[in-house]
Amino acid sequence: MSQPICVYFNTRNGCRNGDRCKFVHQKIGSLQKSKCRNYRGPGTCKYYDNCFFRHEESETDILATQLQNLEISDFTNDERYAKESVVVMDIFPKMARDLVHEIINPTELFHLLQNSSIRNTFSQREKDIVDSLVSNGYNECDVDFIYKIVWQYLPKPRRGWQTFPENSDLSISDDLQRIYLRSKLFYTRPRVEILGEEFKAWFKEFKDVAKRIDIFLQKQADETYLCKISNIESNKFDESYIETCIEKARNIEDMQVGSTCRRNETSINLYIGRSGRRCIDHIVKEGSEVEMMSLIVTGEIKEKEAAERFLKANSTNSPFQSEIEDIQPNRIVLMMKVKGKAFQFKEQFIEEMLKFLINCLIPEGENEFPNLVIDTVLIGFADRITLENPPTPEELVKYAQRAEGYNLFLSVSLNKKFDLKSPEDGYLDISDCTILSKKMVFTDSKGLLIYDTTNDATDYISLSEKPRYLTGIDNDTVAVSSEWGWDIKIISLKTKHVSRTIQTSGYCYGVSFYDNKLYAASKNGSKVDVQVIDRDSKNEYQIRKILPIYSDSVRYITVNGGKIFYTAESILYCCDLNGKIQWQFSEEKYSCFLGVTSDGKGNAFVSCLNVHAVLLVCGGGKKCREILNRSSGLTLPRGIHFAKDDNLLLVCNKTGKVSIVDAR
Repeated sequence: MSQPICVYFNTRNGCRNGDRCKFVHQKIGSLQKSKCRNYRGPGTCKYYDNCFFRHEESETDILATQLQNLEISDFTNDERYAKESVVVMDIFPKMARDLVHEIINPTELFHLLQNSSIRNTFSQREKDIVDSLVSNGYNECDVDFIYKIVWQYLPKPRRGWQTFPENSDLSISDDLQRIYLRSKLFYTRPRVEILGEEFKAWFKEFKDVAKRIDIFLQKQADETYLCKISNIESNKFDESYIETCIEKARNIEDMQVGSTCRRNETSINLYIGRSGRRCIDHIVKEGSEVEMMSLIVTGEIKEKEAAERFLKANSTNSPFQSEIEDIQPNRIVLMMKVKGKAFQFKEQFIEEMLKFLINCLIPEGENEFPNLVIDTVLIGFADRITLENPPTPEELVKYAQRAEGYNLFLSVSLNKKFDLKSPEDGYLDISDCTILSKKMVFTDSKGLLIYDTTNDATDYISLSEKPRYLTGIDNDTVAVSSEWGWDIKIISLKTKHVSRTIQTSGYCYGVSFYDNKLYAASKNGSKVDVQVIDRDSKNEYQIRKILPIYSDSVRYITVNGGKIFYTAESILYCCDLNGKIQWQFSEEKYSCFLGVTSDGKGNAFVSCLNVHAVLLVCGGGKKCREILNRSSGLTLPRGIHFAKDDNLLLVCNKTGKVSIVDAR
C-alpha cells in the first residue's frame, strides 16, 4: 500500500517536519486537489490560502465567480457608493476596535492616557471616550480616535504614518493605515463617482485587509470580516437603503459649497467640510497662526502637471504651503499648511483659496477640458473627521432582514450599567432575571429583588426556599423554582405572597412561560425532561405533556418564537415545541453556558461563565459572536433576559452587577 501524500507539504508554509515526515512530499496541481468542504465563498475557510484542498479552481467555481463579476458590473454608481459606505461606516470601525483590543486592554490604556500629554490634544468628546474605557471598553471608539492613540503602540509603517502603504506593505500597522486613510478619503468626496473597475479594486483592497486582520485576530470561519465584506460586495441593495447610506455618508463631513469660480469655460467648486469651517474660524476669530488642512481635488485633470504647479506655488509670500500626499487617476490629495495671519475675514480666505486653485488647476490660456467641473474639498486635518452619523440600528436591521440568512448588521450597544443593593446591605447571590413592564426582577438566595426603573427604587420579597430560576407570567406575576424543590411557586409582586404552588415530577430547574404554558426542566434520578404545564382561564395549572431532554446537566431554559432553548454545560440546544432538536451550538473555548434567552426570531443570547461573555448565536447555530465581554466590564454573567417589546437585553451576575443592552 502506497504512502499518502503529506497534507502540509502543498500548503504555503510547507511541512515543518521536513525530511523526517513519514508522509510523501509530492507537489500536486490545484485541479488534483479535492474540493474544500468548508469553502462557500471568500472568508469561509479558516485556512484561507494555506488550505490543502481546492477552493476556486473548478469550472463550476470559476463560472460562479464570473457570474458575480457580471452582477457587480450591473450595480449603479449609487449602489457602489452605498456598498463602500457600509464597509467604511460599519465594518471598518469594528475592525479597528478588534485590533486595538488585541493590542492593548482598554483599562490599561485608560491608566496610560491619564498621565499622557496626548490627552491635552483631545476634544471633549474624545476625553469622554477615554473616561468610559473601563466601563464600556472600546464600544464608543471610532476609526479616527483609535488611529489617534494606537499608532504609538505599533511599529511604524514602512512608508510612515499618514501615507498610503504600497501593495507590498502587509503589516498590521499598514492595514490600520489603510483603514484610516480610506475612511478619510471616503468622507471627503463631494459627489458619487465610482466606476466599475474602481469599485472592484477597492473591494479587493478591503478583502485583502480583512483577510490579514482575520488571521491576526484568529477569527473563526463564519464570523470573518472577509466573509462580511464579500457579502456586502455581492448582495443586492434596495433603493431605499441605498438612499439612506448615501445621505448618512454625506452628512458626516457635512460638506457645503463654499464658492464656485470659472476660467476658460471650466468651473471649480470649492467644498468646505465641517472641520474645514472650524479651522477657518480658528484663523479669523481666534487668530490661529498656522492651521493644517487637507485639499482633495477630483475631476478630469492632468494629475502630475497639476501637482507640480501646486508645489511651485510654495513661495515664501504664499499663505498656502502644499505637500503632495497621494496621486490617483483624476484625484490629487494635498496636505496644506495655512498661514493664519494673512486672513482677517472668512470671505478673504475663500477668495484667496479660489485664486490659488485657479492658478494651479487652470493656468492662463489652457482650455483643454472646456465645460467641465473640477471639485475641490477642504477639510481640517488637525481636527480630524469623526464618524458621528452612522446608520441607525433600525435602518441597518431593515437591510439585514433582506440579507441571505445572515444578520450582518445586528446592532448591539451597551445602554446602562448599575449595581443592585441588598435590602440589608449584605451579600447578594443573584442567579436569574426577567423584565415585567417597568420592573426588573432578580432571584436572590433569600428571595426576589424587584428594581423599579421608573423611580430607581428597589423592593424585596423574602422566600423560605432559595429561589434560583424565574420567568414572567404577566406584569405583576412570576413563576419561581428553587432547584432543591419539586415544585414551582407562582408569586404576586403586588401582594408579595405565593398565590399557588405547582408540583413537578422531579427537582425543578429552569422555567419559561410562553403561549399560556409553563415549560419546566425537571430531573428525577437519571430521568431529565421538560414538563409542559397548561394554564386555563381560571389560572389553574396542569401538566399536559412531557418532552425529552438530551442532557442530564440542563439548567436554564427559555421558550420563544415556537422554539425551546436550553443550556447544558458547553452545549446550547434549540428544539421545536415537541422537543425535537433543530440545531445545537458548541465551541471549544466556551465550556460553561448558563442563562439563555431568545428574541423570538431564532436568535439566541447565552451567558458564558468561563470567558465572562454574552454570546449571540444565530444562523441555525452556525454563527456566533460575543456582544459583551470583559472589555465591556462584564464578569461572571449568569441570568439573562430579552424583552422583545423594547429590544432590551438584561444581563446580571452573581454579585448584582447589571448590564442593560440595546439589541436590535
